[in-house]
Amino acid sequence: MTVQHRAGRWTLGEKTDGVFIVKKGGQYEAKILTDSYNPEMREEDERSVLSPLIEVPDSRAARDAFHDYIRDESR
Repeated sequence: MTVQHRAGRWTLGEKTDGVFIVKKGGQYEAKILTDSYNPEMREEDERSVLSPLIEVPDSRAARDAFHDYIRDESR
């Protein structure tokens, strides 16, 4: 997973095409899916999670959702 964005202890990393992972201090917090995510190309559906799942249109919106998420979690 490559880190796409960092804000303090928070990171946004791209797991695979269209699948982003939000972590705080290395601990998984949330998943962000973009429209480029294709569940038919995967063994496991990335939508089956117990943590927050955010769906957005593209990687730019994923970055914005990341900032919104950490702002909300920091309150």
